[in-house]
Amino acid sequence: MSDHRPVKMTIAHINDTHSHFEPSSISLKLPYDVLNNEMSVFASCGGFSRVSSAVKDVKRHAYLNEREFMFVHAGDCFQGTLYFSLYKGVANARLLNAIGIEAMALGNHELDMGNGIVADFMDMVDFPLLAGNWDLSQENPDKPNPLAPKPQVLAYDHLNQHAHFLVKEVDSEPVAIFGLSIENMAAIANPDPDTFFLNVTDVAKNTVAAIRRQGINKIVLLSHLGYERDLELAAQVEGIGAIIGGHTHTMQGNFQNVGYGVTDEYARMVDGTCVVQAGCNAMALGQLELDFNADGTVAKAGGVNQLLLGRQFTLDASRSQHLDESTHEAVKAYLYAQPNVRFCAKDPLIENLLNEEFRPAVRLLQTEQIAVVAEPLRHTRIPDQRGASQIAPLVVDSFVWQSRQMGFEVHFGIHNAGGVRTSFHEGPITSADIAGRLLPFAIGLMVYPVTGAQVRAALEGAIDNAIDNGVEGTGSGSYPYTSHLKYLYRCCAPKGKRIEALQVYFEGQWVDVNDEQRYLSVSSGYTATGKEGYNALVDETSEPQPLNITMAEAFEAYARVRQSLTAPPEDISLFIPCECQDDSAEGAA
Repeated sequence: MSDHRPVKMTIAHINDTHSHFEPSSISLKLPYDVLNNEMSVFASCGGFSRVSSAVKDVKRHAYLNEREFMFVHAGDCFQGTLYFSLYKGVANARLLNAIGIEAMALGNHELDMGNGIVADFMDMVDFPLLAGNWDLSQENPDKPNPLAPKPQVLAYDHLNQHAHFLVKEVDSEPVAIFGLSIENMAAIANPDPDTFFLNVTDVAKNTVAAIRRQGINKIVLLSHLGYERDLELAAQVEGIGAIIGGHTHTMQGNFQNVGYGVTDEYARMVDGTCVVQAGCNAMALGQLELDFNADGTVAKAGGVNQLLLGRQFTLDASRSQHLDESTHEAVKAYLYAQPNVRFCAKDPLIENLLNEEFRPAVRLLQTEQIAVVAEPLRHTRIPDQRGASQIAPLVVDSFVWQSRQMGFEVHFGIHNAGGVRTSFHEGPITSADIAGRLLPFAIGLMVYPVTGAQVRAALEGAIDNAIDNGVEGTGSGSYPYTSHLKYLYRCCAPKGKRIEALQVYFEGQWVDVNDEQRYLSVSSGYTATGKEGYNALVDETSEPQPLNITMAEAFEAYARVRQSLTAPPEDISLFIPCECQDDSAEGAA
């Protein structure tokens, strides 16, 4: 006879917040009958002050209904805004503590800058990091700040072959919570090479079995795997009551009532496991109502994702064109009635923390002009009919310029298109535009020796990856843009022969790259360490040398010197797509 008891829990959850402590401005398209016309309004949405207020309200409501409460984060709190560019993990640690996070999964962007920044982050937070398939058993103990000894890092238990897990007592009934992160972490982030990520399915099955051996039958997984992978895992592994996920920024629910789409129902059930995810950028709060039977099966799973809105609506994103009073009241009345919208006052405690500790420096960067964009500069990942990116080559120019300023005799630079995040309109730009919009990933530059043959292979591998040309790629973001390095990629050519006319700009002229010669290149740490098709750049005999300067810092310094930014005079990365009908260069973009 079992002595287990039923459990009722309310789990508030966020994911992929990416340092969006401030609200976002979003457009809401209202149904015709609200105002008898087709109309969109702009609203202030989310931010940590509203998240905090919403969480407190949900927690209060849970306790009034005799439900246990928990608040979790499904990973990727790092990167994204000036708050991270300026403060790295410090601002996230202070603010996640302040809003009451009780557990967090490890996201891939936490490891963009290696293990050290995660270790420093964990020294500042009040909650455990759940990373159950991260094997730290071979970590070098002589590092300045190793992760393995930290008790709040619930990583892989190498000795017992399962994840370390958290146990939460719910009215004397234990509930186990463990975490999993993307198993190909080394391909998309920068974990230290002495730490490894293990197969998700194997670790999940072993962990469920280990939890059950301890007499616990109620299990929750905090996941940073992506929505489709969460659905697959729910079908592959028995015994998990709920998977609370992140990574793909999936906003479950029907948001057609405010002009957005439908992504499944909230709390989708797959073979007895409930799967949830709550969008991104701290704009929404997921509220999972999870009821376990005594035997550990899910009796009921429900709840909602809610957009967290302010109470003022405008006609423009800058929030300066106001609605007339009657229209404003009609909009507010409609939105108040929507179950997937929550009106939130800002928590004064969080506002005070932002004002006293972090906002002043951010506001300064948002107002200081760095340079002028003399003409619109377009960004596209893969060259199209209109040509290649105009801003990405300038970014790589800044890498070469910065490394030469520091005394390195760099021949050329390479950067992946996905590391550049926006086009620029004509007009002045600020530090905030650079570090907050153009290059929000605070990843450092590295210089590294490389042969001409390695460069040729890396360019081909990165473009093959970007367009799925004979490989299963990881997305268009790997497409390479260059400085002082010219090439043509012919998609229809045989593998290994797709890079043509590879030249380096040397002493005022273009000269052919010698496959046997060694050159010095500069890239982000992401590209320099061989991610997403750039593995040919990795040299087993020499490690890339960090410059201890981020991409945004290099571009800002370069822009200050140039003062006026214009489009490159020519496209030096030429792309002949796979639908080409002949071998002419006429299809080159």
